[in-house]
Amino acid sequence: MIKGVDHIAITVSDLEKSIEFYTKVLELEEVMRLKSKIPGIKEIAFLKSQNTMLELLAIEKPERRAQEDLMKVGVKHLCFGVKDIAKEIDRIKSLGIKMVEDRHVLNSEHLETISSKLKGVDIRRGLERAVFADPDGILIELAEWK
Repeated sequence: MIKGVDHIAITVSDLEKSIEFYTKVLELEEVMRLKSKIPGIKEIAFLKSQNTMLELLAIEKPERRAQEDLMKVGVKHLCFGVKDIAKEIDRIKSLGIKMVEDRHVLNSEHLETISSKLKGVDIRRGLERAVFADPDGILIELAEWK
């Protein structure tokens, strides 16, 4: 039986810098660190927030992904739900983080519901969101359903 997503793994160029970013900016807690014997991976850290766990893999020869790759098939961004997006954006900006996409609302002007089993979620009310990037350029979205 599938219980759900256990963790999401991302590769990083500088583990310490990434841990500092994710613990300060997203308030995740480092819960485990491993030295790797797997070829190409130096060290691994697991960070957690409630039911979400992020695995950071420090790789030996990091290469940055080109921005034009964002519209190709694959993972586009990490999204974290928040209770008060305005407050979170202010807190994150106070840490010197710049927004890639400023706070805005996606609603029925932008999207049309085909089907939904989500209770309390209505695209007509909208999804308020903002996007910023981690030290390696990985996009992170904050989202609050209205």
